[in-house]
Amino acid sequence: MESEFNEKTELGSKEHAVNHADDDREKRKSIEEACVRRDFETLVRLATSTGGLLTDELRRQAWPILLGYSPEGEGADGIEASQSWRELPRHVDEDQVQLDVARAFVYYPKDESEQSLETKKKQLSDLIVSTLRKHPMLSYFQSYHDVVQVLLLVLGDGPAAAAVSRISLLRLRDYMLPTIAPARKHFELVSAIVKSADPELAEHISQAENSFALSATHSLFAHDIQDYGDIARLYDFLLAHEPVMTIYLFAAITISRRSELLEMPADESDILTFMISKLPKSLNIDALILDTLTLFRQNPPEQLNGFIWWRVSQYSVLKTSRDISRPHSLAEAQMLCHKQIAQLRRDESMKKTARLLLQHRRPIFSLTAALLVAAMSVWFRKSGQDKFLWTLISSTSHLFSKAR
Repeated sequence: MESEFNEKTELGSKEHAVNHADDDREKRKSIEEACVRRDFETLVRLATSTGGLLTDELRRQAWPILLGYSPEGEGADGIEASQSWRELPRHVDEDQVQLDVARAFVYYPKDESEQSLETKKKQLSDLIVSTLRKHPMLSYFQSYHDVVQVLLLVLGDGPAAAAVSRISLLRLRDYMLPTIAPARKHFELVSAIVKSADPELAEHISQAENSFALSATHSLFAHDIQDYGDIARLYDFLLAHEPVMTIYLFAAITISRRSELLEMPADESDILTFMISKLPKSLNIDALILDTLTLFRQNPPEQLNGFIWWRVSQYSVLKTSRDISRPHSLAEAQMLCHKQIAQLRRDESMKKTARLLLQHRRPIFSLTAALLVAAMSVWFRKSGQDKFLWTLISSTSHLFSKAR
């Protein structure tokens, strides 16, 4: 009886495996056909569905389409086809790049020789430095190399260059500006999403610093996910959707840890911040994607409490890249970057002026009052009303002296 049961179980497993293989073959064919047609909507659906784009071979065809460029036509922007990046001025952050590249490829690829890893590190360094030199308005941030590392491994050395430029200017720009202010808006959005979907959890973790989302969101989770298959599959989803989906994904992960977080003391802000920032080592990527899409549909950014979405800059990637089916060119993205930097400088200048006025409010008030009195005195003298003014002041003083 037991042997019969085992035999049936084995047959069932084989049948399931055959059906799964058939499904994958069918999906692979659909992905290839969508790539040939450059069918963006179909690729989005396939990249989002269970298993994503299946293999790196298919990703090499699909990711350029999702990122909005054609490998053979990227030079049309006049940027990728410009002079060799090696001839361009050195970027200020290149020393930090070398320090981070030295620590790259820790978790993947596995079973690589030392020589092979050194070659990949050289390619990674060149990819990052060339991007920074071609787009010098961008500032490097630690963990940026984790993002570029994924693109390099999936797309290959040469083809990855255009993808790195586009993902930097069109998706990561808010993290590559002179200040962290735009990135803070991303963190505030995480808190607002959690509050909208789960008020009890949001209240419990409200004492935590919302910078807990920094590591995951600014590296598109590449800094925290250690399995290559998982991060490549997750990038299928992220590249198929607008940049704000990264924020919703982090919020979905936070909500999925509800029980664990509610057990922690609400007043231990440092512990809460640390725990929320550290993602679970084992993540069910496909389940999280479904949770993220549900969270996005039920709590769209425009409807979040506190008008948080309306406080996000009009030049933020969260707003300029909402419709990724009609992407900006690199030249347009650079122009948006310059406008965003100019806006940041204006905002910072206004804040400095406000702080200065607050710091010197008493002297400024006294000076303003003195100038006002002086101006009134001149006017009264010119209008011949000065005698009336002094009579009024004298009478008022006399009344006050009697009252005392």
